[in-house]
Amino acid sequence: MTDEATRHNQSVYDQIAGLYADSRAGCGPSFPDLGSAFTARLPRVADLADLGCGPARDGARFAQEGHRVTGIDRSAGMLAIAARALPGRVARGDLRCLPLAAGSLDGIWCCASLLHVPHEETGAILGEMRRVLRRGGHLALVTALGHGARLETVPYAPGRQRWFFYREAVQLSGQLAAAGLEVLDTTRKPGSRDWLTVLAQAG
Repeated sequence: MTDEATRHNQSVYDQIAGLYADSRAGCGPSFPDLGSAFTARLPRVADLADLGCGPARDGARFAQEGHRVTGIDRSAGMLAIAARALPGRVARGDLRCLPLAAGSLDGIWCCASLLHVPHEETGAILGEMRRVLRRGGHLALVTALGHGARLETVPYAPGRQRWFFYREAVQLSGQLAAAGLEVLDTTRKPGSRDWLTVLAQAG
């Protein structure tokens, strides 16, 4: 299930990359309260990664604020768009094995990417995030609350479906702690999904 779901989602995002970017054109910053709390804790010029960056709207915003941002995604289609927002600063990669050196980052922004990660991969991925963060570095994470996994139709691309994996807040907090990431704040944000935002720090 794990590799099958991951390959399926990658293929779908390759196919819908342009539609995805268009659907978010003109939107404001993603989760601005989390973004502000995250950047307030960073050095003036920080080394950041936007994990599961998609078209890198968020990563581009952090770059405009003066940070050094690398966008990482499995989807070549998404990265082709992200490269326009972060020229020379994108890399194709898997959250389970990030193409980044240990202790190379001050911060990670991971918005709605864990939502596509099978439950059994959660610990390994959070461990990778901790590996690439410097001690005291920060993780800003957004995922969706709920139970189980399901295929859902892409609203702007009828006929296409993606796997979504929902999580419980208490379990996720325990997994973050086990990975060496101290939870500083969690907030529930109702919207298109029952969103959970997390700000954590590498111990």
